Amino acid sequence: MLFTSPEFLLAFLPLTLLGFHALRRWGRERFCVPWLFLASAVFYAWWSPRFLLLLMISMLVNWAIAYAIARRQGRWRKVLFICGLGWNLGILAYFKYADFFISSADAVASLDWPLLHIVLPLGISFFTFQKIAYLADIHAGYAKPGPLADFALFVFFFPQLIAGPIVHHSEVMPQFRAMAAKPHDKDYALETTVGLTLLLIGLVKKVCIADQLAPYATNVFDHASQGAYRIGLLAAWQGTLAYTVELYTDFSGYSDMAIGLARLFGVKLPANFDSPYKSKSIIEFWRRWHMTLSRFLRDYLYIPLGGNRKGNARRYLNLMITMLLGGLWHGAGWTYVAWGGLHGLYLLVNHVWRNFATRALPPLPAWLVTLLAVITAWVFFRANDFTGAANMLEGLFGFHGAGDPIPGARKATGLVLAAIAFAATAILPNSQQIMRRFMPVLGPVEPPRGIMQRLVFVPSQAMVALSAAAIIAVVLYSWGTTEFLYFQF
Repeated sequence: MLFTSPEFLLAFLPLTLLGFHALRRWGRERFCVPWLFLASAVFYAWWSPRFLLLLMISMLVNWAIAYAIARRQGRWRKVLFICGLGWNLGILAYFKYADFFISSADAVASLDWPLLHIVLPLGISFFTFQKIAYLADIHAGYAKPGPLADFALFVFFFPQLIAGPIVHHSEVMPQFRAMAAKPHDKDYALETTVGLTLLLIGLVKKVCIADQLAPYATNVFDHASQGAYRIGLLAAWQGTLAYTVELYTDFSGYSDMAIGLARLFGVKLPANFDSPYKSKSIIEFWRRWHMTLSRFLRDYLYIPLGGNRKGNARRYLNLMITMLLGGLWHGAGWTYVAWGGLHGLYLLVNHVWRNFATRALPPLPAWLVTLLAVITAWVFFRANDFTGAANMLEGLFGFHGAGDPIPGARKATGLVLAAIAFAATAILPNSQQIMRRFMPVLGPVEPPRGIMQRLVFVPSQAMVALSAAAIIAVVLYSWGTTEFLYFQF
């Protein structure tokens, strides 16, 4: 079930909200958490009921292991944690990477092993990380296992179940417990207004920007993987810039919708994007792009590897390992590993520059260098194979001149639209900044600068009606909407 689909926006969401507020009005707040869990299970099962069983079993196993870890000391505590880690990573490895490992082994050793063609469960990359963080914190003594109902909703909560943000248990489980308490101090009229507005912003990003730019990117990248086409300068920039904006508006649009949907039930989620294309260094970019993933990789991979505690050489090795594994997490393909390795190299260079340069680059050159590095890396992230990536990169840097004619790529329409959309992402405030008066996410929100400070949301009853009407209009417009890029991930 897609957030942009009519069945979600016109049936599932209204019915879930109706049941939630009916329980509150009848003084049955203690049933709000089970109700949301039940609704989230239906949401997940809509795509495939058999994977609901997998998620249920995995959730129960993790909850049991968490309690077992909390009750043990010494060696057995560590053994149980390793068992839990192996359980979660084993499931992820089988469903997401089995065919990748088989095809890689076939390519190296000509083993001729048949592929398994395993269907990837929705959201497995995201909820696996959340459960690993939960077990790691219990093993380290930073947390204690809570009631099964709260943990179940932590795993299943439908706004962030499929594609994040990757929430930390300490952020949402206390909110679930507060949801069942009496009296409840939430102003649900305001929560509804803020939630619907964020939902609308995400819908517009996905349907009106990402989906409209996607054909321009797909057309060029598909032709790039065909050896008969040499991608020219304008076509390469059209495809790459269109994808640069498509990926951001698609994924940040999903995050905005997830944050807005959670707010409808009085729950705050962490921010996942903070205008990353405004970054003036790669270090800053990773503080703004997919922020909850960056946090997880830092806290549960980079720091356990040693972080920067054992000298610069070890620090750079840890950075590279973290980014290579982060690239592999994004997709079971060597192009994703190359993307991660490229960003690891970027970060290494960025840290060396900070350590030895006598002065920082001026803002404009720093922004342009960062932007060029990010766009170049996106080629590997999007390309079908290394042949297509090489073709695109040669086109980006003008090695093919104008290039061979590509249907739909010689026209400047896609390039102009992508450039305009990109300028908006680099100039306009993001959704958190627009909604900053109402603390839309967990943690502080940096206000926009200059004249953009005037762009701020002011709630009203008319705004609620307008947002609801606009959501319905977008639904009708997007009746044939495509899946989110991170939908089956």
